[in-house]
Amino acid sequence: MTYLTLFLSSLLLISCSSPEQSSQEELTAITAKTMIEQEDNYLYGIEIYYSSAEAEIKNLENQKIKLVAELENGNKEAMEQIENIQIQIGKLIRFNEFLYSIKKPKGPIGPIPPPKPCLVGGENNCIPIQNISSKSVIVLGEELMVTDIIMKNNKNQSFKTTFESIKDEFGQSALQLKTGLKGEGIMYTTLKTKAVGEITIPTPVISM
Repeated sequence: MTYLTLFLSSLLLISCSSPEQSSQEELTAITAKTMIEQEDNYLYGIEIYYSSAEAEIKNLENQKIKLVAELENGNKEAMEQIENIQIQIGKLIRFNEFLYSIKKPKGPIGPIPPPKPCLVGGENNCIPIQNISSKSVIVLGEELMVTDIIMKNNKNQSFKTTFESIKDEFGQSALQLKTGLKGEGIMYTTLKTKAVGEITIPTPVISM
């Protein structure tokens, strides 16, 4: 009789625990899915601005090469343009040195790694196109300050764009973007830093 009682009690415990275990597994799966969705919506300013500045440096260097050729062919006005470009390149280089040295914000799985030359794969020659949407949140961290954002399409037409200062899930400074741009364009972000003062960084974007 005792063995039968123990056997029935075991069956009862198993039957009672199964739904609870199933519910726990479902909750874990939902939590993981939510974290992934949140991660997809979170962008990191250090990554975006570093990659964009690297691309702009390459763009300016290509412009300088063409101007040097013009100067050698007798176009004396090219010298002033070359000097201005060199000043811009120097400012962008100092800006990226600043980004590389500051404290990295936290991500879903810990602090984000140091910035790479490009947003996708880390290739040196890629174009850092950034996908954005009305749900995109740009995490700034402790040392980045954005003073303005302008969105333009590939025809240089401006679109109404606003950004709201918020806190992310870790209490870090972040921006919630809203823009009328749809499709491809350029996001011009003006930042204020101790390293270089005000600087505007162009980022190729696709707004969805």
